[in-house]
Order: sequence, then C-alpha cells, then structure tokens
Amino acid sequence: MGKLRHRGGHAASEVHRGCVAEQGFEPRTPESQPLIIRHRSLLPATALKACLIHWLHLPILFIGKVQSAPDVVAHFRGDVTLRCLFLSQPGMNLQHLTVTWQKEQVGAEALVVHSYYYGREQLEKQDKAYRNRTRLEPEELARGNASLTLRDIHMQDEGVYQCHVTTELGTTSELWGLRVGALFSEPQLTFSLSSAGVTLTVHTWGGYPEATVRWLDEAGRDVTAEGATEQQVDEQGLCHVTSWVTVPPVTHSARLTFVLTPRVLGAPITRALSLQLSPGLLGPPASCLGVRLAVISATCLFIVLLAVAFLYHLHQGPAGSHSWRKAEEEEERISCPISASPNSEQACPTGHEQPAGAEP
Repeated sequence: MGKLRHRGGHAASEVHRGCVAEQGFEPRTPESQPLIIRHRSLLPATALKACLIHWLHLPILFIGKVQSAPDVVAHFRGDVTLRCLFLSQPGMNLQHLTVTWQKEQVGAEALVVHSYYYGREQLEKQDKAYRNRTRLEPEELARGNASLTLRDIHMQDEGVYQCHVTTELGTTSELWGLRVGALFSEPQLTFSLSSAGVTLTVHTWGGYPEATVRWLDEAGRDVTAEGATEQQVDEQGLCHVTSWVTVPPVTHSARLTFVLTPRVLGAPITRALSLQLSPGLLGPPASCLGVRLAVISATCLFIVLLAVAFLYHLHQGPAGSHSWRKAEEEEERISCPISASPNSEQACPTGHEQPAGAEP
C-alpha cells in the first residue's frame, strides 16, 4: 500500500538516450497497457534543450519514485482525492499526456476508473461502478497534478488504486490503498434484573468496519468473557454492535468501563459505568427464602383442602338436605302426638309449649 513504482535506472537511461537517438513520441492509450514511455522524435533544434531538462530532472525522477505514500481513509458516503503528481514544464503539450487510473483486482484484469489522453477525458471504457463519480481537474494537468476525486464512497470502493502518467518528460506510477470507514453512534445503555444478577447492555450502530469491544472492571481487568458481543451487518454494509455483561447478585456495587475501538476511523469510545445495588433488590437472603417457601407451601395446601371440601359439598348437597328434612319431620312426630278428638283444632305445640288440655 502506498508504494510508488518505478521502472528503475534502465527506464531513466532510456529517457536520456531517447533525447538523442529516438525520432518521435507517441502517447500510449489504456488499450496498450502497460504504459511505457516511448520517445521517438524531437526536432533537432530542441533536442539539446530537452536533453538538458531530462538530465537535470533525472535524479529527481529516481529519488521521488521510491518514496512511499500512506493509505487513504475515506468516510462512507463522502468524497476522497487520490493524489498523483508528475513532472511538468511551462507550455507542456497536453496532447502528449496520458493519465490512467485503475483499480487492481486479485486474479482478474484491473478496472478502468478514469482515463485522459489525446487532450481530453476518455471514459468509454470506464467501469460502470465509477460512472459519474470521478473527476480530474483539467487546469491542474498542466501543473503536473493528475489527482483523482472519487465521490460518494461505498464499501465496494475499498482496494488498491494505481495512477499511470506518461509525458514528454517521463513516466510516473503511483499506488494508493483506499480504506473506507464510518463512525459508530453514541452508545446506548440498558439494563435488566434477574436471579443471575444485573445485565448491562450497550448498543451502537452505523460504523464500519467491525470494531473491537472490551469490558473492564474497576481494577482494569478484562471481564469481557463474562458477557458476549454480537456484530451484525445491514444492507448498506454498516455494523450494529450489541454487547452485554452480567454483574452477579452478590455484588452490591461495581464500576465497569465499556471500550469500543474502531479499526479504521475514529478514536476509541470509552464509557464508565457505576452500579449500586440496594440490599434485597435481586432477591432475599437464603434464610428468608426458606421461610417464604414454607409459608407459600402451607398456603397452597390450605387452598387445595378448601377446594376439595367445596367440591364434596356440591356433590353431596341434594341428598344431605333431604335427609335433614326427614329427620326434622320424624322428631316432630315423636314430640307431638295426634289428638283423639277429630274436631280438635289445637295445633301441635312447638318448643316447650304445653300440649292441649293440660292445666296451666
């Protein structure tokens, strides 16, 4: 990534010899890759001047091409400019300038990203993934600047880009590595209570690529293994991170630190969490629990007995009422004899009242 390719001292010497021996210059097009400088003709009157220019710039050409350039990080859905500088001189003929930007592919032919030759942009063979998304600055070409602007960056744009430039003064090839990054949102905290303890859950989304998540206790020890982390990718390629850790119920207070470290873009996100648990919040002590279980068991047994008695009463209700009424009638018959006089209208006494005909 970021290395500049140079065809070595042999190419430089060819440039120098071409000033004297070659008879013409013809810019190569993307169809004739690789781009190799070809000096064929210079007018006799300008041959010495051109040779001096090449001789003066020869050390610069060689030294400059071995310098490496850093990778470029682009924001998702943003724009990025890939730099490509080359030697130029006042009044340089842009008809002899060839610029080709390509994206390398493993095991396949490179994609044409942008091309310029014969004095204008040539986009007929541009890959469709880059249509209407690339731009060169024509006024900058005469100043030795063939930097490419790539708009509306997506994850698919990641990769290695190569710039080839051929002019009357030499050839330049630069290599850049493009990486895409997206910032994660502010973490959101939720918690839940259970017999296992307090579970702290942090959720963040919208980042790229996947990040590294850690949980640290107040002593700085890594306690990530006491929880879990899930990372899911949506249809745009962005990551959603959900991470949680469980604090056991015997812990009455805890200080934890959530750390999310992006791999490409942005600084680590660190959030300190302080947890205070009230006594008995997650359940009673073991001794109280035994007493409660005994009370609950006795209550359940009492309810079951009541239900059984009620059902038995419903089942025996009609027969029991009939027997009770029959017993009452039998008792009245015994305690109240039938009067000997058929015309007697005296009713049977009840309770402790005296029978008819008795003296008061």
